[in-house]
Amino acid sequence: MAKKTDDQLTIDQKMDKLDEIIEKMESDEGTLEESFNFYKEGVELLSSCNEAIDRVEKEVLKLSDSGETEPLEDYE
Repeated sequence: MAKKTDDQLTIDQKMDKLDEIIEKMESDEGTLEESFNFYKEGVELLSSCNEAIDRVEKEVLKLSDSGETEPLEDYE
C-alpha cells in the first residue's frame, strides 16, 4: 500500500502526526539537524491542518427556520 502524502491525510491523521513529531522533539534524542527537520515538517503539517479546517468551516451549513440549509457565512 502506498504511503499517503500529507495532503491525503485527514485532519485527525495530521494532528496525530504532529503529536508524534512533538514527542520525538521532546525526547532529546537525535541531532540538531533532525530536530530542525521535524520542526519544518511540523510547520508544514500545521499549515495544512489550518487550510483543511478553513475549507471545512466554509462548507458548514446552518439549518434555517424553514428547514432549508444555508451557508453559515450568511449569518456572520
